Amino acid sequence: MFEKELNEIYVEIAQQVNDMMPNNWNSFYLNGEVKDGEGGVFFFFNTNDNLDEFIYSHDIPEIYNVDEKIYNQENHKLFELIIKLQQKFIENGQEAWESLVMIVNEDRKLKIHFDYTKWSESKFGPSQRINFFEYKYLSREPRNEKEKEIFINMENYAGAKSE
Repeated sequence: MFEKELNEIYVEIAQQVNDMMPNNWNSFYLNGEVKDGEGGVFFFFNTNDNLDEFIYSHDIPEIYNVDEKIYNQENHKLFELIIKLQQKFIENGQEAWESLVMIVNEDRKLKIHFDYTKWSESKFGPSQRINFFEYKYLSREPRNEKEKEIFINMENYAGAKSE
């Protein structure tokens, strides 16, 4: 029953992301962070027209001429689904994860990763975590030596917190 409920929420999340993107998307990588009902969600996606370039979800209003208010409402719905998913874990006696990564590839196959790293308690801010997400999942190279060092520190922090 628990697995069925989770799968239903996964589909809701993927559908909400789908509804927020242009029709010709190829794959997407979503990150949702929740701690005590607070947090945020973002995703990157590429299109069939340009498989090599990933677009940051919060750039959708500018790139695709979407009303920012409407985009923010849709993004809030997406975040509410992330909270709903975490709540389902808690209701079923599971440990509350702090972040979720959902990947949907070009074949519409779904991968989910739950991360228990306490990023909200770290010295790493939201911008650094977004950049780290790009580095980890989208193979973005560090911009400079300082950022490379930050990513190494973040990997070490995540590794130390998961042991």
